[in-house]
This record gives sequence, C-alpha cells and structure tokens, in this order.
Amino acid sequence: MLVRFLMAALLVSVAVAFAMPEIPQARALCSAVLAIAVLATAVFTSSSTIARLVRRLRPLLLVVLVAPAIYMTLQLAPIPVHGLGNPIWETASAALNVPLAGRLTVDIGATVQAFLHYGTTVALALIATVVALDKERAWQLLAMLVSVTAIVSACLLVRQAVGSDGLSPGDAPVLAVTGAVPAVLGLVLSAAMLARAFEERRRAKQFSFRLATTLSFALLAALLCLSAILARGDGTRTAIAALLGVGIVLAAFAIQNWFYGIWGMASVLATAAILFLAAFTLLPVRQNTDLTIALSAHNLAATERMLQDAGQAGSGAGTYAALLPIHRDIGAPLSRERPTAAAAIAIEMGRPFLYVLLMLAVLGAAALLRCSLRRRRDYVYAAIGSGAAAALALLALVEDGILQFGASLLAAAMFGLAVAQSQSDAATAALPSQSTRLVSEPDNPRPTCAPTRTYGIANAAMRIGLGFIAVVLIAQTVRLLAQPSYPGRFPVEAAREALLRAPLPSSPRGDGDLRAGRLAPASQPTANEAAASRPEIGGGPAAPMVLARALQYSPLRGDLWLMLAALSREQRSADYDVAALLKLSYYTAPNDLALLPLRLTVALGEISVASEPELRELVQRDVRIALTKQPSLRPALIAAYRSASADGKGLVDNLISEWDSAALQSMRKAPSPGTELPPPNRPPGRGTAR
Repeated sequence: MLVRFLMAALLVSVAVAFAMPEIPQARALCSAVLAIAVLATAVFTSSSTIARLVRRLRPLLLVVLVAPAIYMTLQLAPIPVHGLGNPIWETASAALNVPLAGRLTVDIGATVQAFLHYGTTVALALIATVVALDKERAWQLLAMLVSVTAIVSACLLVRQAVGSDGLSPGDAPVLAVTGAVPAVLGLVLSAAMLARAFEERRRAKQFSFRLATTLSFALLAALLCLSAILARGDGTRTAIAALLGVGIVLAAFAIQNWFYGIWGMASVLATAAILFLAAFTLLPVRQNTDLTIALSAHNLAATERMLQDAGQAGSGAGTYAALLPIHRDIGAPLSRERPTAAAAIAIEMGRPFLYVLLMLAVLGAAALLRCSLRRRRDYVYAAIGSGAAAALALLALVEDGILQFGASLLAAAMFGLAVAQSQSDAATAALPSQSTRLVSEPDNPRPTCAPTRTYGIANAAMRIGLGFIAVVLIAQTVRLLAQPSYPGRFPVEAAREALLRAPLPSSPRGDGDLRAGRLAPASQPTANEAAASRPEIGGGPAAPMVLARALQYSPLRGDLWLMLAALSREQRSADYDVAALLKLSYYTAPNDLALLPLRLTVALGEISVASEPELRELVQRDVRIALTKQPSLRPALIAAYRSASADGKGLVDNLISEWDSAALQSMRKAPSPGTELPPPNRPPGRGTAR
C-alpha cells in the first residue's frame, strides 16, 4: 500500500510539473505531495527497506546531494567581512538609508526559489529510490517514466505543428516545456525498455502477448521522442546528446549479451567512443566565444557579457533573470535570450562549481556504467542512469532545459531508479537480523556490539534525515502558498505589468508628433500629457515603504527603483533621494524601453538633474534613444519635456541644440501643428547606447 502511494506521488508530481506553468501554486502542490510521501517513508517503511536504502546512499553520494544546498545557503547568508559581498548591497543600502548586510547573491528571493526547486528534486529522487528497490516496482516505474516522456514528446510535436505554442492569443499554455530534455531522456528510457524486452525474449524463448505489447509500446515511445528531437531547430545538437545516452545503454546491452569479458568490454566501449567522436565533429561550434555557449544555436550577446563579468563565487542561484536587464541590448525582449544551462550555472554558482558538476557527471556516468556491467540481470537500470548523466552533461552546453522544473524532476526520478538497482540484493539479503544484543568473541573477553547495532544507528539516522526533508518540504509549501498576496500588500508585480502594458501617447493629426523632422505641440493640457507618458502606479502613503522592503531582497529590480523614485517625487518624501533612486534604475535596467517614458518624466522634473553630471549623462542617453533609435518613444519625450522643470527643459534644449539648432528654434517658438523640422544633420554624440 505504501509503495503504491509513493508511485502515485511520483506520477502526480512529475505530471503537475510538466502540465502546469511554473507558478508558485504548482510547485506548492508538488512540494506538499512529496512532503507527505517522504514523511510516510520515514514512518512506515520497514527496517529492511531502510537498510537497503542506506546501502545505496553511500556517504559520498550523500555529500554530493547536500553540497549544492549548503552552497546556496552560504550565498544567502550575510557576510560579516565588509567588501566580500556583492557591491549592489552597499549601493542599495546607501540609497534606501537602511543597513543591508552584504551577500553573495544579488536576489534573495530568486536564490530561495532555486533552493526550494533543488529540495523538491532531491526529495523526488529519494522517493524514486525507495520505490525502485523492488525489481517489479522498478519495472513499473520505468514504464511510467516512458509513458510520461512519450506524452510530453507528443505534446511538443503537436505544439510545433500547430504553431509556436499551439494556442490562440490569451490562452494558457498546456505544457511548460521549452527544451529537448524530456525527449532525449525518453529516448534513453525507451532504449532501456527495448533492451529489457529482448532480454526477457531470450530467457523465455517464446514470444508472448505481454512481450509484444512491451516492444510495441517502447518502439512507439522511441519514435515520438526521436521525432520531437528532430523537429527542433537545434535537432543536430540534441540528437548527438541523445545518441550519447542511447549509445551507453546499447553498449551495456551488447557487452552483457555478446562481448562479456575485459577485451569485449574494451572493444565495445572503444567502438562507441569512436562513433560518438565522429558524430561530435558534426556539431556546429561558434568560434571566439565562451565555451559554455559555444554549442548554442541562439544569439547570446547578453549572456556573453554576463559571463565576462561573472565572479568565481557566482551571483546567486536563480539570479540570471535578475542580471539580464543590465546586460541585454536596447529593446531586446527577455524571451529571446535563452542561455545554456552551463552558462547559467557559471553565472549563478561560479565557474568552479560548474567544472566540479561536469566532472561529477562524468564520474557518475562511469560509476553507473561499471555497476551495470557488474550485474548479469537488471543491468539496464544502472545503464539508464549512466546514459542520462552523459546526455545531460552534453545538453547543458546546448540549452537550458535541464534547469526547468519538470525536466529536473524527470531526471531525478531516473537517477533514483538507477541508484536503487545499481546493486544486487544478495548482499542485502545476507544482512544479520535486527538484533542489538551483546556478543563476546572467543579471543576477546570483552563484550562488543554486534554489527546489527551499526545498521540500527544508520537506519535511525536515515529516518531522521527523511523526517527533516519532510519538514523542509512542508515549510516551503507554506511559503509558496503564502507568497502570492496578503492583506495590505502593495501590488509590486501588478504595477510592473501596468508599467509594461501602458500605451504610449497617441499621435493623431494635430496631436504631439515627433517623427523624423516633425514637431507639433499636443492640444491636451500639460498634466494630461505627463499622465499619458507613464502608467498609474497607484499605492497609498505606505507604498514607498513596501517598495523599499522589496528592494531590500531584490536590489537589481530597475522597475522597482523607478517606481519608488516616482512615488517619492509625487509624495515629496524626504526619506529618499530621488536622484539616487533614478541612478539605480538606470544602472539596473539601462536598456528597458518600457521604463523610458516614466523615467524621463521623473528625471526631467527633478531640479537636481542639472547639478548631477552622472545623472545628466544618463538622461541625455535616454533622450538620444528616443530621438534616434526608437521613433515610437518620441511622443513620450514630448510629454516629458512639456511637464519638465526649467532645468530639465534646459537640459533637453542643450542636447537638441547640439543635435540641430533648427529643431531647438522650432521647439522654443511652439510651432503650430504640422510644422516640420529639418532632418538631423549629424549622428548622435558620445553616450549613445549599444
């Protein structure tokens, strides 16, 4: 009964991770289900099963599992030594007038989310290991994972056939998958199922209906997964990764059936290595770029800049999205930048962590392959783990799919299956009975504890560890469910959405128009023009305080710095320096065009702009962008100019006089609608953004 419940928990968790978008409610559901499963395992699992689990989870494997969680905790912990943390914390502390401790991470919330993601993945891997300790349950788990990957691959094929998402505008996505990891892992699982079916056919010496069904199902799943791989734009790269994983499974199958022995193993492995290296030469490699993105099929200009600025300790797990607005090009949407998993890990966790992780993946693949070759039966399960580790190591250099929630849970289930069946049960069956009596050796008159005492201590420690994991999962479930909203909370994310969706001032005939060579004043009042250049961000008197609290956890949010500056200026708050807040908005989101209208309105309305050389240069950069690079933002520039202070207008006048004196004279004379300006005579000067 317990094992059935654990398998149901596995299926529900993986299905929810794939079927639902990556929202807090979906992760909370997975966390809650796994918390109950882990707690039930710790309380109701028999002592013999716990003893077998202890034998599988050796100390080295436990250290490997715990080390990333410890490192994420260190990234979150305040650093007592001044200057060792990220410099953004000192800058944010000065701007907010509050003491902030330095940390390695630049976004506490993002790193906490990454920690929760990793905790859920480890919990599912442990549950899969417990389930797969039994041979019959291991086969059922293999069939379940093949079914999941086949369904996901079929959905990916349908989505690619219908369109980019297979949805009409406004519909919710039905599959939160953008990478090839499920299809590649599904191909490895299908190859293992085929190998296991052929093994049964060879032993039974007859072709039964059950065997025919298994072969048909495995072939259909392999066909779906292969089609999903080849239908992708980077099909060559992902196909070679799949070839590596499937090749390891087929090599283990060939050795066990035809080439057993040291020379047979060497010949098969050498042949597989030669074939893979020959296929590897077909990979298109980008020249003169970082190795972590050399195999990517996407243009990763912003990621390359981030890699150049990344420190050895990393910027914090999960902080790639927080760093992207600083390095991306002008107006480039966030969705176009798809880094490889290796690049994201190098940026967030540091290059030493990435190198150690890749080395552990290679060593793990070799160890699981060795375990597979040491078993005469049920060797395909360890071969699955070996092939998956090798394929994922290569996929990490191609795309970012292994970092997605569903893909990581699927990989965790596969590794749990492989570890559970990496050893035979002969040694476990020979364990002494669970007795703790004292025995005396013939040559030693002193009583000593029987070996069973050691196993009893290990079993108790394992139950306590599982209970601790269950408590952590329950705590993160509560946090995820309580996160979306609470009474009185300022709608930070809603304000961000309003800022992004706010329409620019319209420019019908007779309204403000600043196309190439045309300037006409708007007929609406100045106040309406200023309001049209920015969204209504709302919030009461306590809104700046809530924004400041959010910035104490995520100091790289350029949109929040700008909203805090706008609210402080509107409420004439003496708690914050508007100029300092504006500068931080420029530094943390320099090329976000959605922020430019509101940022120009606030900046040109500040009397301190003219006295701040650094801020004046940043404002001039925005003005140049609106004039030369983004014609759609010119109406917003007109609205910001007409609501600006005298110093702000003087700043724009000086810039336009450098650009074109005729345009300046036309602006000062307030021309009638339709008056044209001469075209610009020279390109923009220093300060133009990249």
